[in-house]
Amino acid sequence: MNEKVLIIGGNAAGLTAASRAKRIDPRLDVAVLEKGPDISYSTCGIPYFLAKMVTAGDLISYTPESFEKERGIQVHNHTCVDEIAPSRKRVMGARTDTGERVEFSYERLLIATGVRAKPPDIPGTDLANVFTIVDLQDAIRINDALPKAERVAVVGAGYVGLEIAECLHALGKKVHLLEREPHVLPGIDPDMAQIIEYELQRFGVRVTVGAKVLALTGHEGRVSGIKAAAGLGIDPADIVLLDTGVSPNIELARDAGIDIGVTGAIAVNGYMETNVPGIFAAGNCAETYCAIRRRPVRHYIGTVAAKQGRVAGENMAARRTKFLGAIGTTVLKVFDLVVARTGLCSADAAAESIPAVSARIEALDRAAYYPGARKIWIKLIAERESRKLIGAQAAGYGDASKRIDVAASAITAGMRVDELAQLDLAYSPPYGSLWDPLLVAAQTLLRRMSA
Repeated sequence: MNEKVLIIGGNAAGLTAASRAKRIDPRLDVAVLEKGPDISYSTCGIPYFLAKMVTAGDLISYTPESFEKERGIQVHNHTCVDEIAPSRKRVMGARTDTGERVEFSYERLLIATGVRAKPPDIPGTDLANVFTIVDLQDAIRINDALPKAERVAVVGAGYVGLEIAECLHALGKKVHLLEREPHVLPGIDPDMAQIIEYELQRFGVRVTVGAKVLALTGHEGRVSGIKAAAGLGIDPADIVLLDTGVSPNIELARDAGIDIGVTGAIAVNGYMETNVPGIFAAGNCAETYCAIRRRPVRHYIGTVAAKQGRVAGENMAARRTKFLGAIGTTVLKVFDLVVARTGLCSADAAAESIPAVSARIEALDRAAYYPGARKIWIKLIAERESRKLIGAQAAGYGDASKRIDVAASAITAGMRVDELAQLDLAYSPPYGSLWDPLLVAAQTLLRRMSA
């Protein structure tokens, strides 16, 4: 009889694990349980669906039927698991469309239950036209409400909030972006965030930082305004989108006796194993090993979820593989600006009590005389004593992501700034400058470290 591999969760981590396990050992009986109607969709593409750049169908790589046909993996969507019984190696749940109770057995189980929205604890979040953004069904509901809305308030200027603000502006909406922290995109330094804020305002997005939202107001059960503690009074809004954080879905695991880590996500080792034999966890519901801090953190990044899923799948197929960690490398588009970062920001370094030194430079992304040369800002952060690079941020109208990918490689390799400053990088006037901006930033940081 073929061994049964059961996976709870049908997106990046879960489906990557299912595919990898089945590819390594085709004899495995692999099945995926997903509570929603959709699997294998791009959460990162949701803003572009709202902007009418793509359809909902474009975001879906596989349907349950096509995934089963192409991969030989059973998919049970509309199936909500409500209990795991490790002693019997069973999971129990119900069909969300019919209410029918269901039960599945397993030899190896992966929990890839993702996250749920964490709306602020304020009056008015239950009003109509107040939305959170976690999955494709959320996006479809927002899309249905947009035609009748003129004014949209986006609460939270993280990655999703920034992308949503741009995409709704492209639809002609009046967008007000509110962030409770002193600057947008709290994961980067204030001097880099100022560049983003300028770009938003240049295109007509109203930005209010340091704005703690106190309440949402309504009329006849529908949201009509937003009240913030920044001397704003009540600002009118036809729709409010809440990008105020998420929480990992850990209740299933916790109730089954699986350890929850200090971060609040499911604790796993390098092989994505939990403390219960035969049960793995991966993706946004699980902790991620930070290769810089050398301890578990929470990373809500699709690429990390997919890598963890791949590692879990290999281990469930008895190929011993270790997840080496992540450093939080991300990139996003804000109108004409490319914003990217990796590693620790200055606030992260301070929180870890790491004596750090930083330097920021402004340069062109290619030879100044070549047509189309564009401005780029790069900031590097290094540990003072070891001189190792621990963080990098870039923003600009040129290719910022290329520089951050190089910096991410340098951080992962444990490279010192002295070594980074002498990297042999590709050069041709259409693609770069004689001294690449990343090397200029490293040289500037070296001078500051030697001062």
